[in-house]
Amino acid sequence: MPAIGTVVAITRNFPDRSMRSGARLRLRFLREPPVTQRLNDKVTLVTGAASGIGRATVMRFLEEGARVVAGDVDREGLDELAKECRDRPLSTQVVDVGERVQCEGLVADVLVGAGRLDVLVNSAGITSRGLEETLDYEEKWDAVLRINMKGTLMMCHAAVDAMRQQGGGAIVNLASIMGLISYHPDLPLSDGFNPYPHSKGGVIQITRDLGVRLAPEKIRVNAVCPGFVYTALTAGLAESPDLHQQLIRRHPMGRFAEPEEIASVIGFLASDEASFVTAAAWTVDGGYTAS
Repeated sequence: MPAIGTVVAITRNFPDRSMRSGARLRLRFLREPPVTQRLNDKVTLVTGAASGIGRATVMRFLEEGARVVAGDVDREGLDELAKECRDRPLSTQVVDVGERVQCEGLVADVLVGAGRLDVLVNSAGITSRGLEETLDYEEKWDAVLRINMKGTLMMCHAAVDAMRQQGGGAIVNLASIMGLISYHPDLPLSDGFNPYPHSKGGVIQITRDLGVRLAPEKIRVNAVCPGFVYTALTAGLAESPDLHQQLIRRHPMGRFAEPEEIASVIGFLASDEASFVTAAAWTVDGGYTAS
């Protein structure tokens, strides 16, 4: 393993779904993070776990000693994840976070299996780019808000009940810098009716409200607001050379993030090292929102 802080350049194809970013071949610049075991034995539930940031979070948490339940609507992706982690404390369950009964059932199953729930990571999310083009703006808005905002709310509601009974816990919600700022008018990404920034702004406010209200009960709630990250959600952007370069230039660090870099921040917020952090929206964007 390279020394801590060393930048590692990796050039390879990415056949597994967690790395499908649209760019079939690219340089990945990652720092090897220290493995601290700061999440040792923490029972953690991660939604959106079959790909992207969710999958990277599962892998990071397992490295840090957590016991992880991975939920996603993608059964094939969960099976691939389970196969890769067959000798580690991981279980998987198909869940549609847009359905209240499934959210509540997932948390109930975690409690039956592990006896408690220490951490919830809400990583399930979609964009309108992945929806059928025949849908009108209202149908796209409903579909995106159903997963990104309503799904986050319902998973939080189910988890909070469990965490109250055990005297505390930590929730990390995946928001976005587009919940804090708007798409630049020069970018062909929104006509003002793009539901993605609307949904992520809602996730940030859910986080703030819950974080303040639940602080006396020792339940911390925080949000991570990534910039552009190489995941399936940005595949179309990365496959358009001009748009890809235009977006890269808007990041002062000169690149998109890797899912593992977001997962490291999620790990910190879920750990006891962040014991005085709640109701916060953490930007992890290579300087995008400050520029």
